[in-house]
Amino acid sequence: MSAQGPKTAPSKKSIQTAREVWPYVKEDYTAAHEAKAQGKPVVWSCAVVPKELYWAMGVTPVFPEHFGVISGMMRRGGSRDESVDKESVRFSRLAESAGFANYLCGYARASIGHVLSGDLSDAPLGGLPKPDLIVSSSFVCDLRGKWLRYLAQKLEVPFFLLDVPERGSDIPLDTPGLRSALLPFFNRIKRGERNIFFSPPADHETAYTEAQFRALARFIEDVTGNKFDQDRLNEALDLSYRTNEVRMEILELRKAVPAPMGVADGLATMYPGMYTSGTQRAYDFYVRVRDELKERVAKGLGIIPDEKFRLLWFGLAPWFNMSLFNYFEKYGGVFVYEPIYNSTPFPPRTPEKPFRELAVRTLQHVGGGIGPGMVGQAVSTLVNAAHEYRCTGAVLFYLITCRPVVFPTTEIARVLQEDLGIPSVPIECDLIDERTYSEAQTLARFDAFAEQLLKSAA
Repeated sequence: MSAQGPKTAPSKKSIQTAREVWPYVKEDYTAAHEAKAQGKPVVWSCAVVPKELYWAMGVTPVFPEHFGVISGMMRRGGSRDESVDKESVRFSRLAESAGFANYLCGYARASIGHVLSGDLSDAPLGGLPKPDLIVSSSFVCDLRGKWLRYLAQKLEVPFFLLDVPERGSDIPLDTPGLRSALLPFFNRIKRGERNIFFSPPADHETAYTEAQFRALARFIEDVTGNKFDQDRLNEALDLSYRTNEVRMEILELRKAVPAPMGVADGLATMYPGMYTSGTQRAYDFYVRVRDELKERVAKGLGIIPDEKFRLLWFGLAPWFNMSLFNYFEKYGGVFVYEPIYNSTPFPPRTPEKPFRELAVRTLQHVGGGIGPGMVGQAVSTLVNAAHEYRCTGAVLFYLITCRPVVFPTTEIARVLQEDLGIPSVPIECDLIDERTYSEAQTLARFDAFAEQLLKSAA
């Protein structure tokens, strides 16, 4: 990054428990390196593959996507010199010099560059330990299957693709005008009926996905020699279910006015649930978050002393500059909700058929409302959130290197404005490549947007 580049910084947290996440992350990276040193199997995987199966089979997972987040936040050797590129930029340049386009997902370019660097240990937190196998998925992300397959080829390790059917929205997309298609959902929101998640998957979808999970278990057995243990899987699934219930409580507490916890905290605290689901550590962490929020709500403690307007955030996060989530606070504005990474209700537990349970859970939540085939679901989810979290504005992250995330964003902006009278402002860049970010443009837009919201509230 040049001396004239943007000034980037971490976010300020409003809850104490959010400060526990960085030590939690470092413990996981240390444990993964120790597992590798002890000859235990390590798998590189991705966020949407259920982690419970790994715990049940004695495999330690690490995640190139999350490594991208870390590399987007840190400079080589831990430097704080802003003239030094973030590690994500260094790795992206290595990938681009090997022929990968600069418009590919920053996560992909960072992990590809990490592998191409020739020294996995020369990276934040010691980098990712060399895997014994790599497991990817076919759904949500356009790139993930090919990207992780490429890493497996370069590292010469076995690869498995978990193939899960993409599901369309419950809203018929062939209806003339998406706004017309959304009206029944919007009317349900106005009546107080807010269960707008996907319907249960079809039998053929469930059967196919269940077979995929069984095949994954056999693959892990073949590569590692570790046998599948159904009792251990059910123990992990029990913990995941309990953890998810606590996370749903947290979302309810976040609706309070003033907001006890914001998007900066929400994005910080997603790590245990996304990457260590099915563990006692994750459950205990979210119990602490919930209990802290209960206390803050009871005392009327908000993110800032004088809350004037509440904002939605749609999209992933610009991890290289999380201070943006505090920017509106000087105007009395707070980010109160982000749909990405948050919990939705789990299907009932079926201990006698845990693979089927994993299949149903995955299919019910596939895409999280952001896939290109789920525009209606994405829009209706945001409309619902705007209502429940009492938002008067939205910031929409046009993630220019991710088609599934950026695809519904324009429609979200239109529906929020036309149906709810909620204005929005865009931010356009990659999620970890700060070379794509214009500080002057972003902050000018934010300043004008804050003035607009304050004028409307007057």
